Amino acid sequence: MSKAGQIRGRGRPRKFDEQVVRQTILSVFWEKGYAATSLDDLSKATGLVRPSLYAAFGNKEEMFLRAMDDFVIRVQSDLNRQVPRDATPEDALRIIYTAMLEIYSGAHAKGCLVFSTAVAEAPAHPEIRARLAQRLVQTDAQFRRLFDHTAPGASETARQAAAEMAAAVLHSLGLRVRAGAEPDEVRRFIETAARSIAAGLAP
Repeated sequence: MSKAGQIRGRGRPRKFDEQVVRQTILSVFWEKGYAATSLDDLSKATGLVRPSLYAAFGNKEEMFLRAMDDFVIRVQSDLNRQVPRDATPEDALRIIYTAMLEIYSGAHAKGCLVFSTAVAEAPAHPEIRARLAQRLVQTDAQFRRLFDHTAPGASETARQAAAEMAAAVLHSLGLRVRAGAEPDEVRRFIETAARSIAAGLAP
């Protein structure tokens, strides 16, 4: 068992499921935000005393960075299963945005852990800012790969421009949800954005 799976304190070693604890940490940060989340909040939610949390997952900032990574992995895994290989650019975008809307609009309309929660902390936390910048680049690249596959006949310039626009729409989607936009309004936004971006890829 890894260090994170077994922490020694007084008496017998305390065992826990590392993945369950990581998902709990993610949920707390996503629910409360970074600044409003205390180590006591994380300790209470996970059932681990603070020394055990430190030993297994590092300090608060390290836990948040890990939560950002876990959130991205979870989202990418879900999206990879939902977009058919033969989807058109418009269909692929509609599927992706609709799936993200479901994630963002869960309990309390929390928006995106990365592009909503982390943005507020980036100016004061260099490591969070660096990880956020990395995610921005990766999101552009992921949409570029999508359009390389779904719109190979479009010019390279058009595919790159579409990728950047698609990523910007994704970021905006999380903000709209967190700001309390009406579901029908957000769905219209998705339809318009998917149609407009796809139109720019037409041969």
